[in-house]
Amino acid sequence: MKRRTTLGLIGGGFIGSGLIGKPISARSAVKKRSRIPLNPASPQDIHFMQRKLAYTYDDRLVFWYVRAVRYGLRDGMFTPFWNMHVGFAFGIEDLGEYKFRSTALGKIFYTDLKTGELLEYFDNPYTGERREVQQPRLDRLVRVHGLRGVERPTTTGNKRNDDGPPQGRVTHNDDIGPAWIIGDDVWVNGDIVERRELPNDLGQLVQVNDWFTSHGSISDVSNPDVKSAPSTHTFNDINTFNSPWIGMDGIDASSVSRGFGRKFHSVQEMPNEWRRFMGESHPDVLADIRGAIDG
Repeated sequence: MKRRTTLGLIGGGFIGSGLIGKPISARSAVKKRSRIPLNPASPQDIHFMQRKLAYTYDDRLVFWYVRAVRYGLRDGMFTPFWNMHVGFAFGIEDLGEYKFRSTALGKIFYTDLKTGELLEYFDNPYTGERREVQQPRLDRLVRVHGLRGVERPTTTGNKRNDDGPPQGRVTHNDDIGPAWIIGDDVWVNGDIVERRELPNDLGQLVQVNDWFTSHGSISDVSNPDVKSAPSTHTFNDINTFNSPWIGMDGIDASSVSRGFGRKFHSVQEMPNEWRRFMGESHPDVLADIRGAIDG
């Protein structure tokens, strides 16, 4: 099983299966609208605010950057492991008034806490082992977002893999909200919660709690001429250790990340570190993000 990120994922969009959709260039137009006053208790308004803050109502690409630190949590104490440079590019296709498809291309880089360079080896503070780092792969993810968040079954399980044993119960919660409006500030949560019971591919209970909060100006969100509101975001995850290479078998500890970031609309706006690492590892993708998303 591959490691669940971000960021979906973060904002209901970072994690998920790599489903293939039609090219983003085929997206439909979205009518301009004004929704004043916005009600943070309304599911329709929460959907509208979250899409304006985290994504867009036009044809521009959306870029998310998150700068975070991964920690281990053991006996109530946090131990920093490495830096995380998270970058995702999204193409948005409108499917209806409260429904859209996001196609994302994402890459996360782990870097050394002291040097800032790509992490090659990790000295596990709980076991004393030196482990070779497996950097996250480049992912292309397709998701359909409905009124209340990402649309997928809430519960699955007891299904047999094509070439493996039956899988245990899997539960999801991809709801967006709640939202808060205080003065001109608006915050909207978009969390990803997933639990994989045994048996599963990792041979352990898997729990993912990815928490993402978008923040912006309610004036921007309410303005019908602003199709994508400027926004920042905060990110936390509190998960089991879901990457075997870290070497946490038998260790009673949790994986925790703490981060922050901003939404952009061009790759040139992304931070220098992430663009440098992408240029070194995937120069063709960096040169044509739109083409890589449309796939």
